[in-house]
Amino acid sequence: MALAAESVRAPAAGWLRNRHFDLLLICGLTAISLAAGGLIALVPASVVLVMLADSWVLGYPHVAATFVRIAPDKIGLNTHRFLLFVLPLLVLSATALLAVGIGIVAIATIYFYWQWYHTLRQSWGVAQLYRRRSQVPVREHPLFAEGLFTLVALWGLLHRMAAAPDHFLFPYLTISVPAIPFWLADGVGYIAIAGLAWWTITRIRDALAGELPVAHTLFSASHYLIFIFGYVVLDNVVGGWLVTNIWHTTQYLMIVWLFNQNASAKLQAQSGWFIRASRGNRALLYFGVCFLLAFPAYYVLSNVIQAGEIGLLSAIVLNQSINFHHFITDAVIWRARRKPAGAPA
Repeated sequence: MALAAESVRAPAAGWLRNRHFDLLLICGLTAISLAAGGLIALVPASVVLVMLADSWVLGYPHVAATFVRIAPDKIGLNTHRFLLFVLPLLVLSATALLAVGIGIVAIATIYFYWQWYHTLRQSWGVAQLYRRRSQVPVREHPLFAEGLFTLVALWGLLHRMAAAPDHFLFPYLTISVPAIPFWLADGVGYIAIAGLAWWTITRIRDALAGELPVAHTLFSASHYLIFIFGYVVLDNVVGGWLVTNIWHTTQYLMIVWLFNQNASAKLQAQSGWFIRASRGNRALLYFGVCFLLAFPAYYVLSNVIQAGEIGLLSAIVLNQSINFHHFITDAVIWRARRKPAGAPA
């Protein structure tokens, strides 16, 4: 990942860092995700290889990046002790109780909905970063913008539910979803398309007036494209999930890297081991740390799953506990925008 080392002033386009970084974050990640979906559509057997690469190279490292985000130094570690040490045990206990008391269907169904919502909210959060960085006004009302972001994603979810899936990702991850008629999903889709048409017209008008918020427009378009392609265009449930998940996880890794780079500039005297190690554009080192932090999860899950039915149940509980903890922690830390995770209280 070739990124400029020095901090630069955001140009009129409204980049978060600079043109190269943001075009990779928006256009590059979108292209990679769509290419993965296209490969799966053309060669369905490739889904196993793509899923394996996504899980090992992106999935768990992006979860590990959560810990890098909240504890890049001793101050962050002390501030977030509950999230780091107590919450994982609570989530693991609750997930195990659900699996034993109700069955795998309970945690698989929760994951089906929660990962959709989590991806949607992260995308909306990044869009707000671009809105605040824009050098020109983003003219649509924030409620309309958030409504359209949600409506397009809801169209995708309803379309997926209308196909009445009985499992998610793997046959043993059975889910229970209500029967959604296709006319309802299509109706929401028509409204979403009308909203997208209006959004496109307003952005064309802004461009003609020389006031187009370029970065915000590109990111918003990537959100619409990814959710429509992943949930509506692709009939393959796993393939559609991989499109949104690859986009989501790579986006998260880059945003956390950017956040810690910005934090290191503000906390020169107090920056911890990770910020010092990854400062100065050491993006590969940052990714390597996230990968190594995720390795214990690979090792434990790959061994536990081999122990028959009990092992499979345990692996599912552990894996979903990791996911649920990540969802909860993310919801907490990214809403606490007033100071960096490692900042003094």
